[in-house]
Amino acid sequence: MFQYEQILRIPYYVVFDRYTDTLRAFKLDASRYAPIEIQDDRFWIPELKLGLGVWQGEYQDTERSWLRYYDENGWVLTPLEKEQQRAENERQRAQQLEAQLRALGIEPDA
Repeated sequence: MFQYEQILRIPYYVVFDRYTDTLRAFKLDASRYAPIEIQDDRFWIPELKLGLGVWQGEYQDTERSWLRYYDENGWVLTPLEKEQQRAENERQRAQQLEAQLRALGIEPDA
């Protein structure tokens, strides 16, 4: 019988059950996969410096638990979250510039 995992030697595999929000991880040990104990619904892959975890929040207009990447800094942002963060940073920067202008006696255009 042909077994892909023995040929590919995939070091880890992770299973997320969206019905029970259960995360399970396995590591290749010799020729078999052994279960890995999951802490706080997160699984860290040291070789990648990246992890997978169960995140509760809204994504694509659906509120639920999701499987999500995280790194040393926290959850990896989605493209929409990156854009929202960029827009918020730009808004704050504009407010700071307006405050600096007002401190100099210049009233910025509204």
